[in-house]
Amino acid sequence: MYSTFLCILGAVSCIHSYYLYKYRHFKGAFALPLVGNLYDLKTLYIIHYIHSCVRTYGSIFLFWVGYKPMVVICDPIVVRKVLTDTKTFVKGPDYTDKFSVVFGQGLVTSNGKKHKEDRTCLGRFFTKTHVSQYHKMICDTTDKMIDEELVNGNGLGKVIDIQTFFHILSLRIFGMFSMGVDYSLPENIHMAKRINDGVKKGSAIIGKHIIFQIPMFAFISSVRQVKQIVRFVDKHISHVIQCRTNTIRTAYRDDLLGALLEKYDNDDDAIYDHIRTALAAGHDTTAFFGCYMAYLLAKHPEVQVNIRREVEKHGFHSRMTLEEEHLSKLTYCRCVLQEVLRLYTIIPFVNRTSTKDYAIEGKVIPANSTILVPLSVMNRSETIWENPNAFRPERFMHIQGHNNAQKGYLPFGYGTRSCIGANLAMAEGMIMMVKLVSRFRLYPDVGFKPSIIAGISLISKNGIRVRLEKM
Repeated sequence: MYSTFLCILGAVSCIHSYYLYKYRHFKGAFALPLVGNLYDLKTLYIIHYIHSCVRTYGSIFLFWVGYKPMVVICDPIVVRKVLTDTKTFVKGPDYTDKFSVVFGQGLVTSNGKKHKEDRTCLGRFFTKTHVSQYHKMICDTTDKMIDEELVNGNGLGKVIDIQTFFHILSLRIFGMFSMGVDYSLPENIHMAKRINDGVKKGSAIIGKHIIFQIPMFAFISSVRQVKQIVRFVDKHISHVIQCRTNTIRTAYRDDLLGALLEKYDNDDDAIYDHIRTALAAGHDTTAFFGCYMAYLLAKHPEVQVNIRREVEKHGFHSRMTLEEEHLSKLTYCRCVLQEVLRLYTIIPFVNRTSTKDYAIEGKVIPANSTILVPLSVMNRSETIWENPNAFRPERFMHIQGHNNAQKGYLPFGYGTRSCIGANLAMAEGMIMMVKLVSRFRLYPDVGFKPSIIAGISLISKNGIRVRLEKM
């Protein structure tokens, strides 16, 4: 027994020594065999921990999760190289073994030729021109939801958790946009709530397994929960497909679901993977943007005033359909949206796996290394942003487009693996913000602070509490 223990201890020490030597040129916090940096309870608050490491070790360092380190990169120039070189840095085991439990071989997890073909097939539905055709639907859905849940639903004059409002609203919009499914119908309301709850739960679980390198063994309780969510969502997808198949001869609909049914006529797995991916990624991220937008606006009444002034300046009103030509005039509103995404980066981390040795800044990242890009940390970097924790929309007045690679501001990713739904998300975010602020004053719940956890999305586990008063 004692000799066995010594053999195991020796093997563990050898493995640890091997990785210490392999990554000897990189700095990082002291790591123990097997547990790495996880002996430090501060790692439970991963975003704060990574941020503190940047201050201590610079923009490139090691974060040990278990027996093997990740290479953390926060330098915007290096990050651009990693995210654009899709042959050297691919979506590795974290996507193929963990994300794939939920997303299969959908657009988020696929690589190479398959990803290129899938993006070509689905990309046309997310162009600015195509999205603009749905502005009326987005506006009408938002107006209806505000009336139902906030005005007539007794949501005014008291503190509410506005998280449910934004998640249901985002799902209703994306359901109509992608599949022609109306989640506001009485028969779909319960389904919408279960989908939202499942997506939030699944995001938190998968995010934890990726960040802390927890394997996806079938006997683990959290893995069983995720697979149960997948089975439930697939049952719903089956019903949606059956309804579409029954009507396709008389009323063909050119949308994401229609394109998938046409392209993957004999491949049910591919159809389910893509719809599952779209349902989760297509509404969850927008919903959390809405939540953090409401939270920040409630704390900053002067920003609400500036939004209303800009809206009134152009003669817009709360009930009108905001077309692309209208949104393009709301430059301050765009800045608010971008500043929200900077302070609360909805996708807090992305990672890649190196396929070969890669020289960078005098160091070599070995092949088969996991590269962690903490977008949320970069967006609050003192070396990149002036007064980074302050909510100052004006800082984006001279920054155009969805991204600013020079500053490492990449809320929708970068390169060929950037978020396919960026145009839809921007339109939804702008419309939600203008509609809400034009009809209500937002006030904070004194003493409330979001309890942030980094899943696939940036989640607030205690909701988002604000108070609304009618204008």
